[in-house]
Amino acid sequence: MLAVPRKYAGAVLDRLFRLRLVDRNLRIAKRGDVVRIPLLSEPPFDLAPFGAQWDSEGAVSRRILHGGPHTRLAGHLRAAGIPSTLGPRRWKRIGDVVLLRLSPDARAHAPALGEIYGSVLGARTVLEDRSGIHGPLRTPDVRVLWGDGTETVHMEAGVRYSLDVSRVMFSPGNLAERVGIADRVRSGSVVVDLFAGIGYFALPIAVRRKDARVYACELNPVSFSYLVRNIRLNRVSNILPLPGDCREVAPRGVADWVLMGHFNAREYLDVAFSALRGRGSILYHELCPREQYPDAMTRRLAAAARANWRDVVGIRTRIVKSFAPGIVHAAAEVHVRPQTRG
Repeated sequence: MLAVPRKYAGAVLDRLFRLRLVDRNLRIAKRGDVVRIPLLSEPPFDLAPFGAQWDSEGAVSRRILHGGPHTRLAGHLRAAGIPSTLGPRRWKRIGDVVLLRLSPDARAHAPALGEIYGSVLGARTVLEDRSGIHGPLRTPDVRVLWGDGTETVHMEAGVRYSLDVSRVMFSPGNLAERVGIADRVRSGSVVVDLFAGIGYFALPIAVRRKDARVYACELNPVSFSYLVRNIRLNRVSNILPLPGDCREVAPRGVADWVLMGHFNAREYLDVAFSALRGRGSILYHELCPREQYPDAMTRRLAAAARANWRDVVGIRTRIVKSFAPGIVHAAAEVHVRPQTRG
């Protein structure tokens, strides 16, 4: 939310509405001499002359919109002569960019669908998410359907993420994971993030735990450039960005927590254990066949702990979400201590 002194609110709102940056699903609220404005992304103009500040405190209420977005989308589809069955029922929103998955039949109407969804949902750009994320650098496969500009600023839970949606990944559905780990890291902890990306996990920790120290490793140069930008954007000084392969750049023997937010994490468990300074915790992610969850994952983690001279104190597992038919995105927190020798 953007908090603006009431005497400037009219001028600021006028500019924000013209830029289509106001989130129409949430209410604009007045609190004393301040007007709180819900935004879709960060404005491209200087807010300082208006005395505006970012405000993550306080409840946010939703507006009751006539018919809701699905009803309004259906009406626009009918008016354009497009069967409603071809319009996606779900979409992702990252800042002021909307991503759609289209069926083969719907692609014949792709430009019209992009304009309809962009207009109804108040987006600046609409992209088709063609086939998800690819390769070790986690590169999206998208194309522009409507609008221009794929760079945006996505805001969630008091953290701002600058990114180019066409060049780096972002999963809005993983909000609970990003915020949850920040709440579990204790004050003063040292964290090593082996696959930092643009700061998915590192930024919430740094914002909420000002006295924590976060080492953020990232191989993809595009993601790394946004990581550095986001450190400045969120005004945090407790993240040390480390460009390159975590095998080469991750510090050794320093961490209370090691974060492994990559589906190939199992190949780097030795790096994770080397980064721990003794007793500590590893947040581990992988793709797992549903029928093998959680046994295969816990056996793998226990074996890696033994191979790296650690005893497992406890393992907590959870399914983050379904990834594909029969496949789940699973996570585990592994708490270990130096191995007791007889």
